[in-house]
Amino acid sequence: MTASILCSRQAGGDIRGSGFEKAAFGENFGARDPFAGEIATNFGENVLGNYNTEHIIKPPDTIKRVLGLTSRRCQDNVSALAVLSEADRELLRNQVPGWKIASGSSGAACIQQSWKLTDEAAAEQMAARLSKVAADEGHADSLNLARVGSEVVAQLCTKSLGGLTENDFIVAAKINELNVSDLLPKRKQRFWA
Repeated sequence: MTASILCSRQAGGDIRGSGFEKAAFGENFGARDPFAGEIATNFGENVLGNYNTEHIIKPPDTIKRVLGLTSRRCQDNVSALAVLSEADRELLRNQVPGWKIASGSSGAACIQQSWKLTDEAAAEQMAARLSKVAADEGHADSLNLARVGSEVVAQLCTKSLGGLTENDFIVAAKINELNVSDLLPKRKQRFWA
C-alpha cells in the first residue's frame, strides 16, 4: 500500500481518494457536513459565536491561588495606591469576566456588573453577599449597590482617589468567586437535534 501511495505522490496524483486518509486519521475524525434540516433552521447563527462575543478563558483553580487577583488582598494604605491608566484598567478588566468599565455617579471611571435574580428576596441576599465581600477586604466604601426589583447592579470605584485602582479589581475578582447559583433563575435546557 505504501508503494502505491509513494507512486501516486511522485506522479503528482491526489491521495485524498486513497485509503491513506482512513489509515492516517481513522474513519471519523469529528467533522461532518450539516444536514438539510439544520441548514433550513439557520442553526449556524444560533450555535456559532458572534464576532463581539466575550469569551471567558477560565484558568485552573490551582493557578488562581498563586497568580491572579483572588490571591491578593486590598491595600489599606490609600496613599500608596494610584488611579490606573486606561491600558492597566483594560488589562485588569480582562481578569474579571462579566465586569464592564462604566461611568460612576461622580463621572469617574468605575467597573460595573449586574445580576438578574429570581425575586426581590434573592436580590436582597445578593446585595448582602456583595457587601460582605467588600467589607472583608476593607473596601466597602468603594462598593455602590443599586437594586431595581430582582436586579442588582454593583459598581466599584475608589472614591477617595476619584477613579479605578487595583483594589476595585481585587474585590471584583473575589465577588466573581462567590457561589450565587442558588439566587439565579434556573436556565431552561436547550436540546439540539
